[in-house]
Amino acid sequence: MRVVTGVLGWHSLDTSAKVLVLNGLAFNLGFYMLMPYLAQHLGAGLGLAGWAAGWVMGLRVFSQQGLFLPGGWLGDRLGHRRAIIAGCVLRSVGFLLLGWARDLPTLLLAAALTGFAGALFTPSAQACLATLCPEPEHRRSAFSLHNMASQAGMLAGPLLGMLLIRVDFRLAGSAASGLFLVLAWLQWYWLPAAGATPTASESAGASWRRTWRALWRKPALLRFCGLTAVYQLLFHQLYLAVPAYAQQHALGEGTLSAVFTLSALLGVAAPWPVDRWIVPRLGSAASMGVGLMVMGMAFLAPWIGESHPQAALLGLATLLSLGSTLCFPLFSASLPHFSGDLPLASSYGFMASIGGCAALLGHVTVGALLGTGSLSPPSWIWITLGASGLLAGLAMWRLVHIP
Repeated sequence: MRVVTGVLGWHSLDTSAKVLVLNGLAFNLGFYMLMPYLAQHLGAGLGLAGWAAGWVMGLRVFSQQGLFLPGGWLGDRLGHRRAIIAGCVLRSVGFLLLGWARDLPTLLLAAALTGFAGALFTPSAQACLATLCPEPEHRRSAFSLHNMASQAGMLAGPLLGMLLIRVDFRLAGSAASGLFLVLAWLQWYWLPAAGATPTASESAGASWRRTWRALWRKPALLRFCGLTAVYQLLFHQLYLAVPAYAQQHALGEGTLSAVFTLSALLGVAAPWPVDRWIVPRLGSAASMGVGLMVMGMAFLAPWIGESHPQAALLGLATLLSLGSTLCFPLFSASLPHFSGDLPLASSYGFMASIGGCAALLGHVTVGALLGTGSLSPPSWIWITLGASGLLAGLAMWRLVHIP
């Protein structure tokens, strides 16, 4: 790991940037310590009806994905440092309530706080890291390290959560809450105080409406965010189409666990060769394009490997993770090139909100198709998802220009 972080530029980061990179590990560690087991807790543990559990889970997703743009705008208005600290505190309160609440209104409040906290601190953390790493190559390395740390948290979180939940779900909620309080203190102590002061242009009265209009009036930014949204459409099928396919072919929980474990392991191991060899040779635009095309090819695996569904699913996970590792950190690193002089956290929130809409549309569409058809090849669901990645990747390669 020391060799990997050295190659990726860990030692060239200042302390504030290192804290922001490690946020990726801690954010996902706390999140996945609790979230994979929440639905079971709501149903089996608290005895909530399916519709009530669905409301809690859905509100958490909506209050994060649907509010990324307002969260980023608030980060630009309040200052990135303040927004990150406030988000950590809100998530701490939300996780504590999720662990201890027993009635539906409190659970809904907890879900809303947890989701909005993510919408508040994520765009500001990205903007702050991009500001601290102004050189494109330096920024690319920083976001690659952040992605690797996030994947490590995604891998370790469910394992730690499983141990805590065996004792009591309230213990897991309290532990996740305490972790985010520690994070709030770290941000307060290490992030530069300058990050707490809005810029002059923001203080002069840049309104929500003005910022919104300015974002929509940048064709290059719209094109870039639209193409990155295909990533969200594809990646989130890991939580819908992939489990449905595993259930349909009676592959069992072991195969599904192997898929998620493989995905996380590749997310930790792949950034080093990607950042060391592939991106410097292809360039950012081509690397993002190839990443999206590889993700698209992943969804052709169930169609091609019709007679071997288990191998097809593992192949899907492998290609999806490799493609994600290639393109996802570059999205965040490249956004400042397209946002120009626009408020940076608002721009990150804008990209995330468009991606969230694409993920929601994909969930609704694929979910409806799952209710009427089959995922067995030659299902056109897989072909459509594959074609989306291939076309978006080609467009990214040809239309996006980054010096």
